[in-house]
Amino acid sequence: MIMTKRIFITIALLTVCYAGLFSQSAALLRMKRDVAVLAADSLKGREAGTVGEAKAARHIEREFLKADVTLLYPSPGQDFSIIAAEGDTLKSSNIIGVVEGWDPKLRDQYILIGAHYDHLGTTVIKINGRDSLMIFAGADDNASGVAVMLEVARMVKESSMEFRRSVIFAAFGAEEKGMTGSWYFANRAFAPINDISLMINLDMVGRAAGRQNVSAYTVLPHTQLVTMLKDVADMPLMITPNIRTTDYFPSDHRIFATLGIPVVLFTSLIHRDYHTVRDTPEKLNYNVMEDLAHFTYNLVKVAANTQKPLEKTVFADQAEVPEDDPEMVYSQNEVDRRAIYDKGDERVFLTKWVYHYLKYPAEAISEGIQGRVIVDFIVEKDGEVTNVTINKSADQLLDDEAVRVIKASPKWKAAMIGGKPVRSKISLPVEFRLKR
Repeated sequence: MIMTKRIFITIALLTVCYAGLFSQSAALLRMKRDVAVLAADSLKGREAGTVGEAKAARHIEREFLKADVTLLYPSPGQDFSIIAAEGDTLKSSNIIGVVEGWDPKLRDQYILIGAHYDHLGTTVIKINGRDSLMIFAGADDNASGVAVMLEVARMVKESSMEFRRSVIFAAFGAEEKGMTGSWYFANRAFAPINDISLMINLDMVGRAAGRQNVSAYTVLPHTQLVTMLKDVADMPLMITPNIRTTDYFPSDHRIFATLGIPVVLFTSLIHRDYHTVRDTPEKLNYNVMEDLAHFTYNLVKVAANTQKPLEKTVFADQAEVPEDDPEMVYSQNEVDRRAIYDKGDERVFLTKWVYHYLKYPAEAISEGIQGRVIVDFIVEKDGEVTNVTINKSADQLLDDEAVRVIKASPKWKAAMIGGKPVRSKISLPVEFRLKR
């Protein structure tokens, strides 16, 4: 009887183990393997300019080629040099893959997904009077981001005919050396930089405690981008990242943000093992990394298929527009004093006017239609609301109702620059949600 029980227990344990093994998806296993390779002791921390960093670059190249993602630059990649503090010249490179969009009119516009692959290298400390080599494996920082980027690249390539714009995948070198790789890409190597509609940066995405612990930072408020993030989060089975319209830590996205390109940094935040030898692969949450890969894929898909690219931010070069042009329209972030509605900002306008007078179309209710509409309008120098247009449509019924309410807006107080009123453009997300 005892022997029989032991046999049953053994079979049960084996069943649990095998079930756990087969429950891990192919994508999750690929990401585990990518992290294991990049964070291996043999790469000695992937410090910029070292053999370890070059080995990491070769692995990324191989994965791109295995997925049939076109390399924009042949091996050894988009190479550049760094002058170290000691005066030495270090060689590093960006590994750039591209999946071309199908639309002849939009394929020369780009969605860029970046993740740096270098880390801190090694250090020697004395333990019990003897030198000991300590390796900064950098599993979360940033083998995790590279693993997610590679998985998104595989998914995009498999469904490439669903993407109108082209998608670039950039593994940046030398991020830990002042973001040199991304700076070189944006300022020296990639000529059509202004044709990038959105830059997504994956940096330290592996230490989320759960699906609710991923954050998305857009650096600046950007109505279209925030709405796009929310729309993806509303899709079935998607994670819901914590969206912040600020920045969190310096990384490659900042280079693109300074050029006026809309950016989003995905991260599971800094932790106590950051930049220590304790940042190792077994501490990563690969399930959440897989969830983030699916979220990023869908975000890229939405951004690649919009009719118009995302609007540039206030950091974009506007030198071609004369400052004294009476028809100049400013964003709310460019002015000395923002346009004001009833002593408040856009949120006050939504609460006190839009949602107070908005009528959910009966036909939309009966058909179960809901969604999020983005409406653009201009507040003129005299406070009148003009040029009310749909930036992002949800449904014609919902679009028409949102436009109707905003067109009927009372006067605002105009935005001001140097004490003078100016025209300002506002984008507002209007929500239509049916109660369950």
